Amino acid sequence: MQRLKTETRPHHERTEGVVRLMDAHLTPADYLRHLEDFYGLYVPLEARLAGPLAEVGPALVLESRWKVPLLEEDLRAQGHDTASLARLPRASPLPALPGLAEALGCAYVLEGSTLGGQLILRHLTRHFGTDARVGTFAFFRAYGDEVGPMWRAFGAVVAQASERASSDTFDAAVIQGARDTFDAFAGWLMRENDVPVRV
Repeated sequence: MQRLKTETRPHHERTEGVVRLMDAHLTPADYLRHLEDFYGLYVPLEARLAGPLAEVGPALVLESRWKVPLLEEDLRAQGHDTASLARLPRASPLPALPGLAEALGCAYVLEGSTLGGQLILRHLTRHFGTDARVGTFAFFRAYGDEVGPMWRAFGAVVAQASERASSDTFDAAVIQGARDTFDAFAGWLMRENDVPVRV
């Protein structure tokens, strides 16, 4: 996990640079647009992850980690219905996830965003207060008080998979899966927000 953090740092920082949820002047419309963007990425990405992660699904308690239902809850609170959700654009291109290693790398990014989302949640709660237009931040409240334990459990699954594979090729594929996911995330958000990439 430490190697993942170190070797994906530039990709991570580039992605963080295009997420504007911590902006002091964030409006409810800005927040909604971010949720719609996240939905457009998470829907196809989680669908693509399900197959490769099935082998470690029980260890991850995978069904408890999907974020699409939480995004739908937030979006419905802001006026979306089933039809309008279906019309939201979907991210493309997506990272190639041919096997477990790449899928774990992708999941590292999504699980890490849940961990980092705690900072965003605190900002949104202070920023919007009790503004009914923004809902309850279900996506950023994911896992509740279990954020730390869920992250550690994910790290243990990654470590076990790496030990079983006992291969530098496997570890390199995990890292590449994470890099590709960060890059897909950044590219998708830049498409919407027209934010220049910092290289």
